[in-house]
Amino acid sequence: MYGQITGCRICGSEWLEVLLELGTQFLTGVFPRSPDESLTKGPLTLVRCDECGLVQLLYSYERTELYGAHYAYRSSLNRTMVNHLEAKAQMLMRTVDLRPDDVIVDVGSNDGTLLSFFSGRNLCLLGVDPSAARWRGGYPGDSQLIADFFSADLYRSAMGQRKARIVTSIAMFYDLERPLEFVREVADILADDGIWHLEQSYLPAMLRANAYDTICHEHVEYYALAQIKWLADKAGLTILDVERNDVNGGSFAVTLGRAGRLAPECRARVTRLLSEERRSGFDSLRPFKEFRDRVMAHKRELPERLHAIRARGESVLGYGASTKGNVILQFTDIDRALLPAIAEVNADKFGCVTPGTWIPIISETEARARKPDYFLVFPWHFRSGLIEREAAFLAAGGKLMFPLPSIEVVSTSRR
Repeated sequence: MYGQITGCRICGSEWLEVLLELGTQFLTGVFPRSPDESLTKGPLTLVRCDECGLVQLLYSYERTELYGAHYAYRSSLNRTMVNHLEAKAQMLMRTVDLRPDDVIVDVGSNDGTLLSFFSGRNLCLLGVDPSAARWRGGYPGDSQLIADFFSADLYRSAMGQRKARIVTSIAMFYDLERPLEFVREVADILADDGIWHLEQSYLPAMLRANAYDTICHEHVEYYALAQIKWLADKAGLTILDVERNDVNGGSFAVTLGRAGRLAPECRARVTRLLSEERRSGFDSLRPFKEFRDRVMAHKRELPERLHAIRARGESVLGYGASTKGNVILQFTDIDRALLPAIAEVNADKFGCVTPGTWIPIISETEARARKPDYFLVFPWHFRSGLIEREAAFLAAGGKLMFPLPSIEVVSTSRR
């Protein structure tokens, strides 16, 4: 089920302008066992609030359909992400002078990967995630898990009146229907000297990378720093620092806390990025119109490239069954006639099919046995790590096709 919003998700304004329409798609984060399963299908329409500038989906979807036992993404299966989360934990422990029994909360804790790097330090660790019950066995032994949607009351049911020294929200804040309420609840559980660290896709980076595959039913908002500041101001929090990185095609990590803890060099980074956003025109529609034109061109170009490969008598399989890949496949109308199967590392997806395009998902072992000439790589944002991982495939004459930011083929002769 889904419904159209009547106002901006953070400021309530009714003035929402359509930026991009990716068509009506089956829920992009669901991997059915067969095409016969009943799946929700609804529009992926991107709009921008004329009042506060928040970019968001025009439609909202039932969160019980998006998350829970069927949610398949796992941080621990991607070495690049594991390394990134380990580095993040180390950075946070350098930033906060942690004491025994201090509380660390990871909201959207997934399979416990981030929490594992705080383990064994005499800390009180709590993960909160509605999809994590089946991964409970992989959580650190010195942690607790609440397999539900976060709220301050839920936190207090586990921790009482103790405040959190560190709260993390990695790649989940843009999934919230009521983000201001969430920010206020985080502020409510945060210690006076605590920090909240959130990371997610960065809107300007998404546009520059043509990363329309970031636009899915789960991600209902698309933030620049200006909108994070708007929310923080409303909740009595201050942006303490911000950094950009290349994760997921371009993300930004924002650290927030109480006023009065802002170091001069951090203040400069925050001010500089806010100014850069204004200079780049993200308070206007121009960047979004240019993005839309590039996306529509890609819709034509990707199937054309696959047809050309087939016309030469060569074969191509998909690589990495993912939510992002499902967006691309449904938007470009690529089905099993062009892409017979998709190789995947997560055994939970073996035997499933992609929503809407119904492409079978097989193990990497089975895919390699088919000896494809090309792999079309859907997790393109892990480009360097995947090129290294697939060195043997490339050495044997195989080619990796990355669909974004622009279509690129990597082979031993073109690396």
